[in-house]
Amino acid sequence: MKMKTMFKSAVCTCVGVMLFSGLASASSVVTTGYPYLKELPYSGQGDIYGDVPKGTKLEVLENTNKYYIKVRYDGQTGYISTKYVDNVPSGTTPADNTSNAGWEKKADRIIADAKRLIGKVEYKYGENDPRNLEFDCSSFTKYLFAKQGISLRWGARIQYKMGTPISKSQLRKGDLVFLSTSKTAKLSGVNEIGHVAIYMGNNKIIHALNPKSDVTISDLNSSWWKNHYVASARVIK
Repeated sequence: MKMKTMFKSAVCTCVGVMLFSGLASASSVVTTGYPYLKELPYSGQGDIYGDVPKGTKLEVLENTNKYYIKVRYDGQTGYISTKYVDNVPSGTTPADNTSNAGWEKKADRIIADAKRLIGKVEYKYGENDPRNLEFDCSSFTKYLFAKQGISLRWGARIQYKMGTPISKSQLRKGDLVFLSTSKTAKLSGVNEIGHVAIYMGNNKIIHALNPKSDVTISDLNSSWWKNHYVASARVIK
């Protein structure tokens, strides 16, 4: 009886390993849903960094356990559930949200251009002067996106309407983040938007802020910006 029990246990263990080996042998996976990117590979533990869009190709850094794999997405390393991924057969590439997709290249160029303009742009409210590098928040985003062939109108609220609304947890590089100001914070809906910034990843935004700071990088989790966050939109497809 004891031998039968031991044999049964061994068979179950082998079957479990065989079932998981299909994913373990994969060098990359593609998301079939919107899994959370988590700090720890355990249910209900650790921080949640956000979710990963459906159709995203990811390199598997580690097959941590039966339920989670370790990956890197948008500059952040974490764990996603194996329930929401499929293997990517060798030599194939998902159609859209891959790590080398066109959207990411455009986003990287926009962010790189914005960073190069730190110390060179002069913030002026109501100004849209590319020749002299004088911008307000929305003319700055308009200028940067135009360099990548993406046409935006001038005005933070208009730019929000031009994009596809997304949740804060869905933010990826190059998305637009819309915030309220001291003057608009008491308004409602789209009218609450008074400022626009570009999401850089890792909760950082870059924007033409004010005459004192000009172009600067801010932490979206800082108390001011966290309290003044209104909405996000995606314009890079």
